[in-house]
Amino acid sequence: MKHRIGYACINLTTGIPLNRTCRLANASGEKFRELIQSNLSGLKEVLEWNKANNIRLFRISSDTIPFASHPVNKVEWWKDYKNELDDIGLFIKDNDIRVYMHPSPVVYLNSPDTKIVDNSIKELEWHVKFLDSLNLDYTHKIVFHAGGAYGNKPEAIKRFVKVYNDLPENFKNRLTLENDDKIYNVWDLIKINDSTGIPLVFDNLHHEVLNIDKPEDKNIEAIMKKFFSTWDEKSGLPDIHYSSQKENARAGSHSDAVNLESFAEFFLKYYHLDFDIIFETKNKEKSVLAVYEMFKTDKRFEGLDAL
Repeated sequence: MKHRIGYACINLTTGIPLNRTCRLANASGEKFRELIQSNLSGLKEVLEWNKANNIRLFRISSDTIPFASHPVNKVEWWKDYKNELDDIGLFIKDNDIRVYMHPSPVVYLNSPDTKIVDNSIKELEWHVKFLDSLNLDYTHKIVFHAGGAYGNKPEAIKRFVKVYNDLPENFKNRLTLENDDKIYNVWDLIKINDSTGIPLVFDNLHHEVLNIDKPEDKNIEAIMKKFFSTWDEKSGLPDIHYSSQKENARAGSHSDAVNLESFAEFFLKYYHLDFDIIFETKNKEKSVLAVYEMFKTDKRFEGLDAL
C-alpha cells in the first residue's frame, strides 16, 4: 500500500485491554507488574488483529507502562519484560508494521522552569527507551508538541531549540514535532526545524484551526512538501495526522468518525505524495475499516494502489 493508514491506542472492535493504568494512590510494584504484563499482552493481540485487517500503522499508548517517568514506578520493565518486548518488536518488524508514540501534554521542553524541562525530558526518555527495547529502527517515532508560549513565543522557541539541540542523539533520532491548534502553527514549526532539523508532522485539523490567515495557508500541498522535506532516509516515510471537525463542538475537536467524502477528496488530491496517515477519530480502527471499504467499492479509487 502506498500509504499506511492507522489509528491510535485503543481497539474498539475487540475491546482488548492494552492501556490499563491505576491511580497514584493505588500504585505499587505488584500493581505495576500486573498492569505492564496485561498491557504488553494486549498490545501483541491488537497488533495481530491489525495485521489480519491490513492495518500496518499504530500509535502505542503512553499508558502501556503506567507512571513510567514517575519515581513511584521502580519496576525495571525493560529488563523484566525483555522477552515480551523482544517478541512484540519482532512481530512488528516481520510484518512491516510501523508504530509510534505520542507523550501526554506534560512535555514542555521550552518551559522557563528547569524542573518542568527536566520532567519533560524524563517523559521523553522512557518513550525512547520503550521503542529501543522493541529493537526498532528510527522509522518508529515519538511525536510531541512544541509547548507553551509563556507570553513571548520567540523566546519560547529559542528555549525549545537550545534544549532540543542539547538532547542525546538517540533522543533526536526518535523525535518528531506536530503543529497544534492553540499556539504553534505550521510556520512556527518550520522556523524550529530550521534551527534543529527535527522532522515535522502535519495535522490537517490543527492547521484549519490555527494558521496565519494568509493565502499560503491554503496551499496544503506546499506545506506538506515542506514538512516532508524535513524527514531523511533514516527517519523513513513522513506521517500526517488526519481528522474531521466534530459538529457543534469546540474548534479542533475530533469527530467520532472520519468524514469519508472529505477524506476521499484529500486522499485523491495528495495521493501522489508519499506519506503515512494516522486517523485521530473517536471510533479508532472503525474509521480505517470504513475507508478500506470505500477504497474497494468507490470507482474513484480504481487503479490506485490504495489497498
